Amino acid sequence: MDGFVNSPDAIRGLEMYKALYKGSTPPGLTNAYMGEGLDAFKSGQVAMMMNWFALFPGLDKDPNVGGAKIGYFVNPSDKGKGVQLGGQGISVVSYSANKNEALAYIKWFANPDVQKKWQAIGGSSAHNAVLKDAGYLKSAPYAPAFQESMNEVVDFWAEPAYAQLLSAMQKRVHEYVVADKGTAKEALDALVVDGKKVFKDEGKLK
Repeated sequence: MDGFVNSPDAIRGLEMYKALYKGSTPPGLTNAYMGEGLDAFKSGQVAMMMNWFALFPGLDKDPNVGGAKIGYFVNPSDKGKGVQLGGQGISVVSYSANKNEALAYIKWFANPDVQKKWQAIGGSSAHNAVLKDAGYLKSAPYAPAFQESMNEVVDFWAEPAYAQLLSAMQKRVHEYVVADKGTAKEALDALVVDGKKVFKDEGKLK
């Protein structure tokens, strides 16, 4: 993690994130989540927001701000392009008593026809059968941005201790961005220490 989590580019990115927070966040949104962000956008408190594509079908149908009143775009890039998928990947626990049934469900859900139906009712499918379908780009106002995003997805590895790592990330970023404690470098250096402790507790670091 040394030199990556706390790299000069990571420090610069966190400083920019704080500048955005300080200069563009509506009053009272110090602990906002997806719903609060949507409310701020729909009420006109902000002109632009970032959120998951999974929430856009409802936003598109909103009578006050939906339809042609909204434009959608892919997250801007700096030195390289990269998009993350939200949520957790679907998987089967190795010791499950219902492993065969779980695998059968995944096989069914990954079927191209099922994925097309899932997308048609508002689901966000990354299946090529959906994204490369001739009519996909016209299926929703946000479809072109979603297709472009899926072409920039960066794979990630699953870490069982992600909750502890996420908690540490939230704590260190909050201290610097919201509570104005220390510098971006200090926050990220502390995050490296936090992460190493988590991995030591897991037996992955000595």
